[in-house]
Amino acid sequence: MEKHYNTLRGRLDKLRARGMAIPKDKEKERGVIKRYNYYNLVNGYKDPFLLDRNNYPAHADPNEDYYIPGTTPSHLEALYIFDEKLRRIFLERILIIEECLKDVIVQSFYEHHTDMGKKQKLVNILHRESEYLRRSYYDLTDVKTYVVNEKSGHKYTVIGTDPGRNDTMRRHPKQYIINKDEIYHSLIAIVYKQIGQQRKKNKSISSYLDKHTYLPMWILTNIMTFGNVSKLFEILTLDVQLLVLDKLKLNGGGLSNQLKVLNASRVIHILGLYRNSCAHNERFYCNNVHIPIDDEFMGYLSKFPQSTQINTLKGGTRYLVNRQFEKIERHRHSIYSLMFCISLFLNQTELTKFKNDIKRELRSLNSTLPTTPYQKVERLMGLDFDWYTHLIK
Repeated sequence: MEKHYNTLRGRLDKLRARGMAIPKDKEKERGVIKRYNYYNLVNGYKDPFLLDRNNYPAHADPNEDYYIPGTTPSHLEALYIFDEKLRRIFLERILIIEECLKDVIVQSFYEHHTDMGKKQKLVNILHRESEYLRRSYYDLTDVKTYVVNEKSGHKYTVIGTDPGRNDTMRRHPKQYIINKDEIYHSLIAIVYKQIGQQRKKNKSISSYLDKHTYLPMWILTNIMTFGNVSKLFEILTLDVQLLVLDKLKLNGGGLSNQLKVLNASRVIHILGLYRNSCAHNERFYCNNVHIPIDDEFMGYLSKFPQSTQINTLKGGTRYLVNRQFEKIERHRHSIYSLMFCISLFLNQTELTKFKNDIKRELRSLNSTLPTTPYQKVERLMGLDFDWYTHLIK
């Protein structure tokens, strides 16, 4: 339906007609609607406050939203502010990880290709983009991957040949093809475009290029987005990727080297997507993760309350109870998986502070919202279980 501009009074009347409590003698509640962009506040944060359509009062329009009795604009504002604070908490950690990742990729690339500085000829030229961006330094072979979902709830990836479907699987494994040659060409185009843009607006880069005629990788990665750094990691040769994982301590578990790298690449990609979400001030708390992480990667499965049941059933033909399967799938796709990704880069003290910061904001929100909307927020975040205890090193 086409949307038309509405006056403040029209917006207030519409919200009242949909069950929101906005007393005409309470300036505070009307002031909330005045203060914010209507679309960002109401359309962005209404979901936890909406009544189930089966419970609508007789007079309510079944084709329109209707709010849980007692909902006020202040409640939506509280969720809006909570989301802002949550973005800051996550972005602070993601930015630190981004800087660390860029540094480690550069270190690993140069250490491997110069054999720790022993190959003098490469030492003398590898800092030039005309050299380090050459195809020969990258693995551009396509990779076929198949994500397997077992009846047990166990999730893992097979690289290479289609494993087909057997009695342990819920469905035929879904295929994902990583076209590395395409990623390389796309990245090269983006890199040279960024160099051109930075030359025009960044004096330090402009003067460096004028003086030296090239841009070292350690400077280039500083002007690359997290998403492009993610692409760079994806096309590095396996030896360099494994060196990156060693330095980041992401090499634990019994997976093959290829699967460790694949899952690390997925983690980096997830972090990059949320980095963009934070940078653009998008609604954050209920953003979904659609990139799979293997259960065996860095103890991922153990971070869920269903892990014992899944491990018991793993590799068999019995189904995980449907209610438990739906729960873990919802948790896997929630912000909780982002929390897991961030936790991989934190020491114990840093992780405890990270969790405490989130817990503090949840407590504050819980004290402000009615019970039902707050529980819906927890559910949308995938945090409707003892996440604090499960998310450990």
